[in-house]
Amino acid sequence: MKLNIGCGGNRLRGYVNIDSNPGLRPDRIMQAYDLDFKSGSVEEITANHLIEHLGFFKTKYFLSECFRVLKTGGILKIETPRIEKTFKIFLKAKNARVREKALGWVYGAETDGMGHKYCFPVELMEKLTAEAGFKILKKEFYNYESSRPACRFVLRKPKHSRLANLQAEFRKELLKRKIPCFTDEQVSSEQEKIIEKVMCAIKEGV
Repeated sequence: MKLNIGCGGNRLRGYVNIDSNPGLRPDRIMQAYDLDFKSGSVEEITANHLIEHLGFFKTKYFLSECFRVLKTGGILKIETPRIEKTFKIFLKAKNARVREKALGWVYGAETDGMGHKYCFPVELMEKLTAEAGFKILKKEFYNYESSRPACRFVLRKPKHSRLANLQAEFRKELLKRKIPCFTDEQVSSEQEKIIEKVMCAIKEGV
């Protein structure tokens, strides 16, 4: 089984197309950070220009959920704006049109649900994906449009990932109990510190 998460209007053949907006008529309606699939049941996941709409803390849960549902050796493909180069384009732009286009790539559209909540520099993506347990197979850089650079990460769920699997199952249990507080950044930050302490304690015990 393959998943296309945050499909929007880009439905892919051979994939289960998932979105939280029922108006887009996806195959399955669900939140990207709380997947209704069994652990280890998915071969591949694609998420094109999704995480910038989720925000920082929801993206951590999204990565965890992807890790949980993927089979060992499964692949996760993520595309997101290449924010570092976008800033450079903005600063070097010779006219307002280019600057405006770059700003739109940072903040997203004003249409409901299309605004960007967070930007993910390459070094942050490397950190977050590693924390979730993934191995980076490939990083690619391309232009989504003129003045709108993007990056693509191809990630793999490795063998011998017991601790990362435990972390993913732990986060899933928190979701089931409706414990994560995504509406309050301070609470989310404190919850992440607790998760980190729990995982450190588990690591020391294995």
